[in-house]
Amino acid sequence: MVANPPAVRQPQSADSAVKPFLTWLSAELAPFPGRGAATIRLMTACLVVVTISITLQVPLAYLSGFFVFWIAREDMVTTAITCIVLAVAVTLGIAFTLLVYQVTIDHPPLRVALMSVLFCAAMYGSRSLTVGPIAWGVGLVVIVTHAFVDMYPQPEVLVRATLWAWVAMTFPIVVLLITNRFILPARPNVLLRREAKRRLAFVSEALDRQLAGPGVEPSLRFDAKVVDATRLVGLLKLSASVAPALKERLPSYELIITALNRMVEAACMLNALRPAVDSPERRARIGELRAACDDLGRALDGDLGTFRGVSKPGPSDSGPIASILAEMERHMTEIADGLRGLSTPASAPVPAAAPSGSRHLFVSDAFSNPVYLQFAVKVTLAAMFCYVAYTLVDWPGIHTCLITCGVVGLTSTGATIHKASLRLTGALIGGGLAILATVFVVPHLESIGGLLLLIAPVAALAGWITSGSERSSYAGVQIAMAFFFCVLQGFEPNSDVTYARDRLVGIVFGISVLALIFTYVWPERVEPQMRAALAKALRTGAALLKRHGGSATSATEPPIAAERTVLFEKLVLAQRLADVAQFEPELSSNAGHPGSEAEADLVAATQATAMSALKLAHLREANAAQPGGRAAHVLKAFDNAIAAVLRPIADRLEAGAPGDDLLAHAAWRRFSRFEQAHVSRLTASGSGPDVVDAFDDLLARVNWLAGAQGRSTGTEVTG
Repeated sequence: MVANPPAVRQPQSADSAVKPFLTWLSAELAPFPGRGAATIRLMTACLVVVTISITLQVPLAYLSGFFVFWIAREDMVTTAITCIVLAVAVTLGIAFTLLVYQVTIDHPPLRVALMSVLFCAAMYGSRSLTVGPIAWGVGLVVIVTHAFVDMYPQPEVLVRATLWAWVAMTFPIVVLLITNRFILPARPNVLLRREAKRRLAFVSEALDRQLAGPGVEPSLRFDAKVVDATRLVGLLKLSASVAPALKERLPSYELIITALNRMVEAACMLNALRPAVDSPERRARIGELRAACDDLGRALDGDLGTFRGVSKPGPSDSGPIASILAEMERHMTEIADGLRGLSTPASAPVPAAAPSGSRHLFVSDAFSNPVYLQFAVKVTLAAMFCYVAYTLVDWPGIHTCLITCGVVGLTSTGATIHKASLRLTGALIGGGLAILATVFVVPHLESIGGLLLLIAPVAALAGWITSGSERSSYAGVQIAMAFFFCVLQGFEPNSDVTYARDRLVGIVFGISVLALIFTYVWPERVEPQMRAALAKALRTGAALLKRHGGSATSATEPPIAAERTVLFEKLVLAQRLADVAQFEPELSSNAGHPGSEAEADLVAATQATAMSALKLAHLREANAAQPGGRAAHVLKAFDNAIAAVLRPIADRLEAGAPGDDLLAHAAWRRFSRFEQAHVSRLTASGSGPDVVDAFDDLLARVNWLAGAQGRSTGTEVTG
């Protein structure tokens, strides 16, 4: 067999290590539709909030300006929901704090004890309650306002400062709601159409690859953001929440989105096949689909009812590419029929959705899953350690270490360290800008207009980053907070740069404490979940290899469609988890644990292997009628042999076993002997070069994957 597995990574030079980061950074900062409008909304809301705070002398102006960036979300509906949830959480937290003050204000030991208990209960509720975000917000407000006692010893001043904190945190919510409603509003239905056009562009690109001819190499890679079906469904539900007409026909829209997602899956399979020297009829068929994609894109910009779909069905030829084109035509017709149905008045009212059951306050495993309580204890331990530490050294300026523990602590070690790195990066950039402004600009300010001119470019920078992807957006929030914390201290120009220094020290201390606790105390890693998702994809691929014959007609879904959707869902989930897992530190106790680079190779190889199995299953199904006799038995034997070895590989992958265990597995040894004995029969089976090449590719990938983890422990594996 001609193996073409991924190569083992070599040590990177400094230039080769920096280049991927610069590529990632340029992609994160690149403009996209709607990003400029989001930046304008954030900057406008921030300047309005700062103007109100300075003019009316509302304390904690830096907190008010920061809240604008912290609350803002991608669309106006999600932003409104976040504003309401946070307003409720802040109000409940302040009210609860004032009640507890009555008991604890003169008893420091009792206050510290109640801080710990209440914060731990809130963190537990953030994971175990269906209204978890409210519980989290209440807990954060309670622990921060209880720390006010050290800064405001007088009861009257303390209560007044607490009430002003409520004002400083709630009035920006109102400003942001108004801004998002009237200044370049980001409506979810616009985002829905934009995401649909993005998927159509992916389908069009796959069709263009086929039109380019046999010189184009097949590709098993896919864009997880495009293949992810949950994105469109989520935007549809948000759109329906503010559009009664859309809500009435929600099931119809869901069917249209399902058809579009299936077209994306079919496009992935089309990319995996090498373009053939097609007949003029097939090229015309592809061109017809390509034109239909363009027409649908134009309809998304205007009237959806104008889309007419594919004008006529394609010729009834055979082969894997023809079956994919037939599936695409079927889904395009479903979309056209669905859109035409939406443009006509409904003949009967849509039946009301069946009730989903009674609502519960707690999640289903709230009292049986120990992870929730462990998470609460870990965050509380880190927060209270930071509080006691900065109190003992009498350095209240680094109280941000306490806030860092409450804000950065997430459901896994990798997610926590990722957010902590963004928080530190934003604090360094914002703090550096604040020090430069404090030294060179602030002494020359004479009016609020000058202050706004100073804040505007930083707010624009923070808004641009905040409106980006979730991989980097939190850094923009922290740039705003670090800059405002130093520049907006009081109502007069501030020349003290120690605010930036103290905040940075507090963040570094809080991150260090939290990282140590989350790494060594009940570590909650995402790597096992990632491996489980990859293993599920491999098992699905193994099951698909047993699907022979039963070629689908044009009126029904192909037999492999449901399993194909499951496989893509698992691959998308695995990619998401892998993006988080790369931030998880290696544990010295886990000798077989691969490094982040080897783990990235493992994820890419497993994804490609699952896609290769799916490709082979599709080819076998498309060629079910040919060949017959002994050749069919040879192909079936190879199908079963590969499926038999994929299952134990999936089991070992999920268990996280070292690579040498995989190589020693009896199933793999049997498969290797089978391959050596019968590979010549496969080549001579007369099943066509596509099927033989697909077998060849899959065998090479299975061979590499079987020893992928062995390389991380020093075992050399060849394909």
